[in-house]
Amino acid sequence: MTLDLARQDLDDQVGPCDTAILCPWVLEGEASSDWVTAMASRLKQLGVGSVLYFSSMWVYGEPLTGTLTERNTPQPTNFYGASHLANELALTDSGPTLDLDVCILRMSNLIGSDPLHRHRSKISFAHEMAAMAINDQRIMLRSSPSTPRDLLARSRLHHDIDALVERSPNPGRVEILNAGGDQTTTVGAFARRIAKVATEYHGQIVSIEHPEDPSDQMTFVLDSQKLRSIAGPCPNDLDREISMVFNDVRSTTSDHP
Repeated sequence: MTLDLARQDLDDQVGPCDTAILCPWVLEGEASSDWVTAMASRLKQLGVGSVLYFSSMWVYGEPLTGTLTERNTPQPTNFYGASHLANELALTDSGPTLDLDVCILRMSNLIGSDPLHRHRSKISFAHEMAAMAINDQRIMLRSSPSTPRDLLARSRLHHDIDALVERSPNPGRVEILNAGGDQTTTVGAFARRIAKVATEYHGQIVSIEHPEDPSDQMTFVLDSQKLRSIAGPCPNDLDREISMVFNDVRSTTSDHP
């Protein structure tokens, strides 16, 4: 369900449940962690035992370098990361007091519009690239090719979430987990991979256009071993993910039933 956090009766739609999964859309100029504290208290009153919060790896700040584990000190350098960190701290403070089992996922970038193109609805960047490659035989990037992206296949995300939701609750526990795939890459490298598949599909070259960028190299690794120790191993099949994305795009295009 989608809740308007500005409404006083936002919890009227929430019925009794074991786990609440919070996926806030953080927008510049609208950040406040007050809603987190208020909602955590109300969820407890409604009988919720566990809260799973989708945060972001950008709480670690920029530039991202080296191996990032949950032990790294968060030092956000932009509004987005700072807002998520404020929400994390609100849950960290209120969770134990309310005997909630709180799990915070610092997610790699799975979805989102091209970062330098601010006025689009948030769609999967993989779907955006595939649609351009299939329909236009051209991929036009608006962000720098070196923009980092971690392409966690949807099956892997479902596997991890299911494991976290289904485990026995531990009242008062607060756990912070990095969540990412095994293949951290860049927008440019992923565009080349999409173009290769689309070229095979069309039988013609799919070109890539992008802003000038002096580097297209990764400088960090998001370590998600802590989550792996809980959820267990799961394949991160990028080829399968790209195939599913192409099927999604073709199913919504009249010329490609």
